[in-house]
Amino acid sequence: MRQDRVFRKHESLRNSSHMLGPHLIIQQSIQPVLARMPRTRPSQKAPSNRSLQGVTKEVQSILDSFRLEDVPSHLLRRAHFKAEEIFANTFSGEEVTPRQKATLVLLHQEPGLSQNALSARLAMDRNTVADMVRRMCSSELIERKASPSDARAYELYVAPHGIELLNRIMPRDASIEDRLLTCLPQEYRGLFVKCLRLIAEDAPQKSAELAPSDRSASPSPKPDGPTNSEGRGAGPT
Repeated sequence: MRQDRVFRKHESLRNSSHMLGPHLIIQQSIQPVLARMPRTRPSQKAPSNRSLQGVTKEVQSILDSFRLEDVPSHLLRRAHFKAEEIFANTFSGEEVTPRQKATLVLLHQEPGLSQNALSARLAMDRNTVADMVRRMCSSELIERKASPSDARAYELYVAPHGIELLNRIMPRDASIEDRLLTCLPQEYRGLFVKCLRLIAEDAPQKSAELAPSDRSASPSPKPDGPTNSEGRGAGPT
């Protein structure tokens, strides 16, 4: 009986092989071999040279030697972001921005500044300062009073709420600069600030580089300074 069952099994396999055809027979015979073979990843395409098309040899040479981590403007921007983060973390419980703090300090030192004078002292765009002053007046941090000498102008003063804010934040303000410069050796910090001042106030530097005969032809610097946006985390002023 057992031999009959084995014979019938082989017979059925042979019949099914004829029905499946030679291609399926070959496929079934090589499947165990394929299963033991290591799988290979599909070959990656070579990087396209499309981005290099149209680049001149001069530009290609510049790109080959360009290192973003050595670009001064990029490093200044990263340092600015770090200053933003330190300011935001230090005064996270206060509704104050770096430029608002600077405005309160300036108005306490020079009460009665006009809006245009404040704009020049902050080196900010007049429209930006006007919007900031409007918000600070709404939050009762500063006050506007009509100028006795010019009916079209206003004088700005620190309001009582602004004084309270100064009392809360100024004792901690120096820690922001200390944390920002903590990676610099103590003997380099004064020089670093001087270098930043030369960059920010480049008019003296430009005049020093000009010959005496060229200084009369040099354009005068704009009084309002660069345009800036006023908002939280804009960096210490």
